[in-house]
Amino acid sequence: MATRLLIWKTGNLPRRMIAQFGDVEQAFLHVLGAEHCIVADARTGPPPATDWAGIIVTGSAASANDADAWVARSEDFLKRAADAAVPLYGVCFGHQHLARTFGGRVEQSPAGWELGTVSVTLTEEGRHDPLFADVLDTFPAQQSHGEVVAELPSGARTLAHNPQTACQAFALGDAIWGTQFHPEFTPEVVHTLIGLLADRLPDGSFPAWPSDEQPLQDWLGKSVRATPAAQRCLDNFVAIVQERRRRESSDDRVDNKRFLR
Repeated sequence: MATRLLIWKTGNLPRRMIAQFGDVEQAFLHVLGAEHCIVADARTGPPPATDWAGIIVTGSAASANDADAWVARSEDFLKRAADAAVPLYGVCFGHQHLARTFGGRVEQSPAGWELGTVSVTLTEEGRHDPLFADVLDTFPAQQSHGEVVAELPSGARTLAHNPQTACQAFALGDAIWGTQFHPEFTPEVVHTLIGLLADRLPDGSFPAWPSDEQPLQDWLGKSVRATPAAQRCLDNFVAIVQERRRRESSDDRVDNKRFLR
């Protein structure tokens, strides 16, 4: 991959996980290649320039509705990047952050938390979207979230859903995408998250849990499996970015030839 991607870091993994897996950006770097990416923390310092081949917005324990100054700065940065036609891809919090940045609404999920591996189904639009190229109509994906996109920005399209979360993925125009699920997470990461979060979340966070049959951690843990189809979204985003750069380079060469005639 000869393109420069920005990993826009918006949070951290729990400290006990960092020693084992690295921080939140490490899973993306493992898939995409650290040599092709730059990591910048959205919470510290001024936003970088917007001349990136593409930008991936990470997950976070924060809420897209937080009034923290860094959230507003990040929204402004992402709007400027979109104005410059930079492809954007948000994951989990990043998905919600992009939706809210461009006019959508984020709220607590009325169906409770999704934590573990769940099935996600593409909509008709999703089946034809390049982010889901070569992905089956229904596929497993890793989840860890209690908030959801309740209303999409004007003009956005739902690309995927499941019974618990109506918007598992969306696209806005032809350069902005979000997925509620984590394409970067491995089963090992999700198992560890379950161990850390299951007993700390408020009562009622998992309405479907058969509490009289098995412990919550066991119930969540049995769902976890590999999710190669979800990971493909990262590969497909890179392919989208590379194709756009190729077209831009080709257009520049054509314009130069015209100028030299």
